[in-house]
Amino acid sequence: MKLRINGPASSTTGRRSLKLAAAVAMALALVACGESKKDGSGQALVNVDGTEVTIHQLNTELSKTGGQQATKQLLDALVARQLFVNAAKKAKMDSDPNVLAELERSRDLVLAQAYIQSKAGSIARPTRDEIENFYRQNPDWFGQRKQYDFYELVINGADMSPELNTLMGTPRPIEEVATWLEAKRINFTRLQVSKTTAELPAPMVAGLKTLSRGGLFVVNEGSSAVLASLMDVKNVPLTLIAATPQIEQYLIGQKQSQATEVELNRLKAEAKIEFFDKAKSLKDLTAQNPGAAATAAPAAAKDSAIGRGLSGLK
Repeated sequence: MKLRINGPASSTTGRRSLKLAAAVAMALALVACGESKKDGSGQALVNVDGTEVTIHQLNTELSKTGGQQATKQLLDALVARQLFVNAAKKAKMDSDPNVLAELERSRDLVLAQAYIQSKAGSIARPTRDEIENFYRQNPDWFGQRKQYDFYELVINGADMSPELNTLMGTPRPIEEVATWLEAKRINFTRLQVSKTTAELPAPMVAGLKTLSRGGLFVVNEGSSAVLASLMDVKNVPLTLIAATPQIEQYLIGQKQSQATEVELNRLKAEAKIEFFDKAKSLKDLTAQNPGAAATAAPAAAKDSAIGRGLSGLK
C-alpha cells in the first residue's frame, strides 16, 4: 500500500475554480450574518433592487473579519449577500419554518453572546506571578515539552481482531503489522503524525513516557482503530518569554469561563426552571463521560487519532 499525497492544483482552470469557490464561500458566509436593510441615513454605498448596502454594514463586516481596511472585495461580498437574500425572499424562503427556526436561533445566539461578553468583558489580565506559576505547574507544556513522532496504520474498527491485538502486544516493527494486514486483505491507511506534550492529554503523556521507541499501541477512534508506533522523541522546550502570550490568553479564557459560570449559576438561582417529563427522559452524557468537560491544554490540536486519545499503551 502506497502513501499518496495530493498536491495543489497547478492549472489555470484549477486556480480560477478556487477563486470562484472562495468568492462564493465568502458570500454565503455573509448571508449567514444577516440581511441588509433600507437605510435613510444617506450613507448608502450600493442599491441592490431597492435595498441599500450602507457604509455602516461595510464597517460592521470589516470588524467581524478582522481586516484593517475596507475593500471592494468586501463590498462585492455584501452585494452578493443581498442578491442571495433577495432571491431567497422571492422564493418565499423567509416563511419556511426551518429557515425561521434558524433565524431565531441565530438571534438568540447573538443576544446570549452579547450578554456574556458584557459580563466577562472586564476580566483583569493575568499578573506576572500568575503566568510564572502556570508555567512552572505545567512543565510538559513548556519547560519540559517533548515532541512525539508517530507512525499510524488506520483500519476499520470491525477488523480489530484478538489475533491483531496479540500482534500489537508483541514488540515488532510496525511494517510487520502492515505486511500482516496486507496478507489478511485488511484495508488500511498510513499516516505520520507529530504531537507535542502540550497537545496531548495528560494520561497519554504519562503512558508515552514509559514507552520505548518503536513501541506499539492501539487507539480506538470512533468506528476506526489506529495501530500506532512511537518512532521518535525530541526535546522541544518553550521558554517563559516565548510561552507568555499563550499562557496569558489561556488564563484570560479560564477567567472568562469562570465568570460565565458564576453568572449562569446566579441566573439559574433567580429563575424558575421546570423540566417536563420528556426533558427528564433525555440521556445525561456527562454522567457517562466525566472527562468530557475537562479543560483542554493550550493550543490543543485534535486533528488526528493520536491527538484525541489512546485506548491504552502497550
